[in-house]
Amino acid sequence: MELTSHPVGGRLTTIWEEKRVIIICFVIGFAQFQYGYDAAAVAGFQSMPGFLRVFGYVDVSRPRKHPNSPSIEKFLIFSSSSDKLLTEAAAKPEIIIGYNISTKVQRLIQSLMNVGGLVAAFGVYAMGPRASRRIGLWIACTIGVIAITIQIASRTTGALYAGRFLLGLSNGFYLTFSVTYMSEIAPAHLRGSVVGMVTFHTSLGALFGILVDNYTNYSLERRSYQIPLGVMYIIPLFLATVLVFLPDTPRFYISHGDHDRAVASIRKTRGITDMTRILAEVSDIQSAWDKEQELHSVARITDMFRGHDLRRTLITFGASVGQTATGVTFLAGYSVYFYVQARIGTPFVWVMVSLAIALTGNMAAFPAMRFLNRRPLLITCSILSSIMMFGMAIAYTKASVGSPAAGKALVGLSIVFTWVYGIGQGPVLWALTSEIPSQRLRSQTIGIAGGLNFVFGWLCAFCTPYFINPDALDWGPKYGYIWGASNVILVVWVYFFVPETKSRSLEQLDELFQKRVPTWKFPAYVTEHQLVDADKTAVSDPEIARDGKVGTVHVEDANGVKA
Repeated sequence: MELTSHPVGGRLTTIWEEKRVIIICFVIGFAQFQYGYDAAAVAGFQSMPGFLRVFGYVDVSRPRKHPNSPSIEKFLIFSSSSDKLLTEAAAKPEIIIGYNISTKVQRLIQSLMNVGGLVAAFGVYAMGPRASRRIGLWIACTIGVIAITIQIASRTTGALYAGRFLLGLSNGFYLTFSVTYMSEIAPAHLRGSVVGMVTFHTSLGALFGILVDNYTNYSLERRSYQIPLGVMYIIPLFLATVLVFLPDTPRFYISHGDHDRAVASIRKTRGITDMTRILAEVSDIQSAWDKEQELHSVARITDMFRGHDLRRTLITFGASVGQTATGVTFLAGYSVYFYVQARIGTPFVWVMVSLAIALTGNMAAFPAMRFLNRRPLLITCSILSSIMMFGMAIAYTKASVGSPAAGKALVGLSIVFTWVYGIGQGPVLWALTSEIPSQRLRSQTIGIAGGLNFVFGWLCAFCTPYFINPDALDWGPKYGYIWGASNVILVVWVYFFVPETKSRSLEQLDELFQKRVPTWKFPAYVTEHQLVDADKTAVSDPEIARDGKVGTVHVEDANGVKA
């Protein structure tokens, strides 16, 4: 049998034939919608009078502008016991609010989310590879509903903290099991696009979170933040219902020796009716599962830190931590509060604009990841992100407090940053985290890397309030100096240590690392393994592949006969 290149139309036809699995993956991807929605909504809460009246305090020394105030002509300090002033404030949203939130509360409501995600990572690891993906998602839905209910009903910071931790636990289960479900039901040539859906849904959720906040933040009552929290019920209830009608993944059924249900799963999720094709896919899954079980039987966690695997482990850990090093965690968790402290008019609106533009970057990431090499894409985007962060810091170092010009610079630079992250840094770092580990240690390496990501995310959420809160260091936008420097470090690390992985199979990467090929020699090195690209174009030599010529590959059938 000869494998030859398919024309562009053929690839589009293949995508159309797989429309059922694409739709299912898109629906399951809404598990990440909750994470993005919550991160943006809670960022808005920290500048809502209704939320600050319950969990903040009256700050008579630092009057702050109402989040959607178009001017700062009137000043009014709220008194916790003055209903008259509160009534006047509700009728005149252009006035200054006199509430603030302590750094302790601010850091805990953000960082406890990451702690919950870290605990979820340990829980998923304990459940093992045989765990049902659907049950894992149902667990996430159940915990999510409980967490939302606690936060809506809470009047004390202790109850609020409990709700934040549980929601982080829910998000941790969502992240692992949604990505696992999508990657296991999607055909190989669509898995890259499926991973991209995670970033898209996160950004879409963030956009809706700020949108709802924008219409409720004027209220001085608890409903100003209870309504955005209540909207979050939609995701767990929707997913829990959809999962009733979906099967588990074929890989899950194979891991339990249930071939009949694996066949039924492929038929239902892919819409395939050709039994020969279905049985061939089941056979491939069974072979991969058997090989993985054999590899894991001799693999130990300590092997990650020995020999050539140590290099792969360090690169994987670096790519995972690199997500936080970009500074996106800072802007996602404190965007509205950050804008308010910088005295930006209508900050909710500007954050929405930023997120809407970021979505175009997420969509542009699909062709960028397909046609551009990953090293230059990541390095270029990291340099641009560094410039954006330093630009924000410098603008507020040189400008006077409340300068309109500095405000415009802050908004413009932060919008460019979110777009750049969406097209290059986010998707490339995700891809590196999943590609670099050795096959026999993949689950352990990715699991620990995910835990490290939560740890550094927690560290960022814990420390940020000290830098930007007026009651602490009061850096505000000058905090960009920290993230500009971290992006520079990311550029240097990628240049010296991260090899080019685009168009390399997992087997080829194993060979390249085993032979200890230097970082800069990866693209030109000719491996012994054959290359078969995502579009089913098979070639016998990577050099031929780069020249655009197609070779012929003989494939053995089940009986070992060459076709």
